[in-house]
Amino acid sequence: MSNTNLYPHHRIRVHAHCGSLRIHCILELTAPWTIIFGPSGSGKSTLLRATAGLLRAGQVELSRYTAANLTWTHLQTPYLTTPPHLRSLAYAPQGSVLFPHLSVRKNVAFAADAHNQPSTQLVTEALTLFDLVPLADRLPSSLSGGERQRVNLARAFAVPSPTLLLLDEPFTGIDRSTRDRLIPAIQQRVAQLAVPVLSVTHDVEEALLLRAEVVRLDSGAVTAQGPADYVLEAERASILKSLNLHA
Repeated sequence: MSNTNLYPHHRIRVHAHCGSLRIHCILELTAPWTIIFGPSGSGKSTLLRATAGLLRAGQVELSRYTAANLTWTHLQTPYLTTPPHLRSLAYAPQGSVLFPHLSVRKNVAFAADAHNQPSTQLVTEALTLFDLVPLADRLPSSLSGGERQRVNLARAFAVPSPTLLLLDEPFTGIDRSTRDRLIPAIQQRVAQLAVPVLSVTHDVEEALLLRAEVVRLDSGAVTAQGPADYVLEAERASILKSLNLHA
């Protein structure tokens, strides 16, 4: 997915702490898909949760750029004014947290119903995108880990009119062949919806497959930002070397 924007579409300022971890960073998102990349404990998920308005310690500012009049609009911190399930951000947390008493279809429809904007079409499209139509009437307890993660993602994709899609380790638990099949379909869908994505991963291969903008995070601070091939050049070279050694 190439970067066709000439201006940032969102600006995120986070000055927060979670236990011993302190995050101090400013991000300007310009690409259709941006990945926060870094090792465990670097603050990736904490930064995403802060953007979603789920941290109550520190300062978080999310602003959206409007190309029509070349201005920034500050989106007030969601948790101060709006319950998380009613905010204009779509968020798929790490760990596929589902409602155990609701069917797959009702889990996916939860956000649309909570917004009082039920949309059968939006829910059906999300179920179809993640190959969940045959599982629509089943409960989460009957699903595999990979199936639950696809429900978790589908629920985020069924949020009505989000301004930003936040995905925390979106392909965890999903087998590689399914992931590789889903990635182009997901990219096509977000392009149709014209909704930018900010996701978290520690998987180099995933970042390269997505051809995303990459923000490298270390100890809560941004150390690099740019195209995946550039920011992850050393990791990519290491992977290619390993493949050559085993060829």
